[in-house]
Amino acid sequence: MKLTKYISFLVSIVVLSAWTYQLNRPSMFRGGTATNMSEEFAAYGLNDTLMMIVGAFKISLALLLLIGGIKFPKLIKPAAVGMALFMIGAIYFHISIGDGMVPTLPSALMLLSCLILVFYPKPTGAKQS
Repeated sequence: MKLTKYISFLVSIVVLSAWTYQLNRPSMFRGGTATNMSEEFAAYGLNDTLMMIVGAFKISLALLLLIGGIKFPKLIKPAAVGMALFMIGAIYFHISIGDGMVPTLPSALMLLSCLILVFYPKPTGAKQS
């Protein structure tokens, strides 16, 4: 399996976990003193409606990355671009409330992973799968 498939699976699983199973659970990676996603968005000055919209987009992009890694590789780059934009936003919000390295690290690693997916060169003369 190619690097892009591994990374697309990694990003999908991490994001899907954060926005489903971990949504209402405490985590050392939450912003501020939040114990769930709603409190985290509130710490950034954002409401639950925006949280649901962001969540829907992130889940959709994560599913596109997963489907791209399994069957339709052409979905990977556009989904990775969208996810990278959300991760830039996440990093911005962590920094804006003075979060340290630990809460910001997952967003930064997901951003780096998405940038690898966007800029990883397609082998010349080979069909990208």
